[in-house]
Amino acid sequence: MNEYKRYGRWIPVIAAIFMMSFVSVYEYSWSLFTTPLSHVFHVPASSTYLGLTYTIFIVVQALSMWLAGRYVDKHRPRNISMIAGVITGIGYILSGIATSLPILYITYGIGSIGVGIIYATSVSTALKWFPDKRGTVSGLIVLGYGAGSFALSPLINSIIHTVNYQSAFIDMGIAQLIIITLLALVMVYPPDGWMPTGWDPKKAEEKRRLVKRNTYNFTTKEMVRTWQWVVIYISFILIAGAGLSIVGHLVPYGESLGLSIAAVIAVYLFPLANGLGRLVAGSTSDFIGRPYSMLLFFVISGISMILVSFVHSTDLFIILIILVAFTWGPLFSLFPSTVGDYFGAKNSGQNYGFTYTAKAIGGIFAGYGASFLFTAIGLSSTLIITGIMAILAGLLAVTLKLPKTPSNAPSNTTN
Repeated sequence: MNEYKRYGRWIPVIAAIFMMSFVSVYEYSWSLFTTPLSHVFHVPASSTYLGLTYTIFIVVQALSMWLAGRYVDKHRPRNISMIAGVITGIGYILSGIATSLPILYITYGIGSIGVGIIYATSVSTALKWFPDKRGTVSGLIVLGYGAGSFALSPLINSIIHTVNYQSAFIDMGIAQLIIITLLALVMVYPPDGWMPTGWDPKKAEEKRRLVKRNTYNFTTKEMVRTWQWVVIYISFILIAGAGLSIVGHLVPYGESLGLSIAAVIAVYLFPLANGLGRLVAGSTSDFIGRPYSMLLFFVISGISMILVSFVHSTDLFIILIILVAFTWGPLFSLFPSTVGDYFGAKNSGQNYGFTYTAKAIGGIFAGYGASFLFTAIGLSSTLIITGIMAILAGLLAVTLKLPKTPSNAPSNTTN
């Protein structure tokens, strides 16, 4: 029996969700390590020296996702996902025994390659199995990435405080290596041209007029020549940079407001709210369209970021951070769906992988630029800047329309 018939379309997606959960700690649990690492390496927790580690992760993860997307569209996801599981686990294990910041940069960067590969294979697999529910399934996949660390962060924090941060890195790295590698065994694509039984894309579009889909499969080269992709890319940079600056500095931000305990609580709740927001926004966008969903969620996120700079209450700080998380996380379900809709499903792995490099640019701001601004002009001004970036991202997105098929394009259509 063919593998795609044996597993069906849900098994690979469920495996992808759990794989994303285990790699998510690289991004969403990093803030838990900043204080113990600052003591070991004798630098402030909010310094650009530690912030550079986070920047390296964002850049390497984004670039490796693009390269993996190009590979997986041609060679299928299983083998490269298994390799990625090994890389991710080894990176975390080696970070636990790093004896200097430069070594930490290298080890965390190595692991980040695996994270990017898992992200690429997971999103691409989901989009190919669910052309009928791109927003919802993208939301489910990135729910795993967002909410996974909700379960794992308390465990990591417990190990850090009861044993040490080294053990937290090593134990989690071993778990990643074993679990992700095993889950990768069921990562398969449907056959070329496959569609869900009974699904008619033309009838579906008639029912949901705000969700527009292109029948032409753009190559990456053709995609980047459209003004729509430029708008998507700039919007991605702005919203990614704004939110990642919160993720990477959540504990230092809370400490600067005298809300250390609230910040730690927020670290736990941020990924859960983030993941749920991805699922809700993805499902919502299947009805009201991607651009209007971006406008709604990104503007609310930006306003919430600005309001954080004015609070001195533990409860209000946590509420606003949860709101930021819930409305910022949707970028990771809305952009892959948009790329699949606007530029076709066939090359969605490499097309979204290339678009995802916008996160690398946003990550440079989040890891280094935000640290610099925090030190130079203070928390309030930094949060106002990030809030404005998020609002601009939403306003840009609402200008989007389906791109026209290139005039010299060959016959290359799909659903």
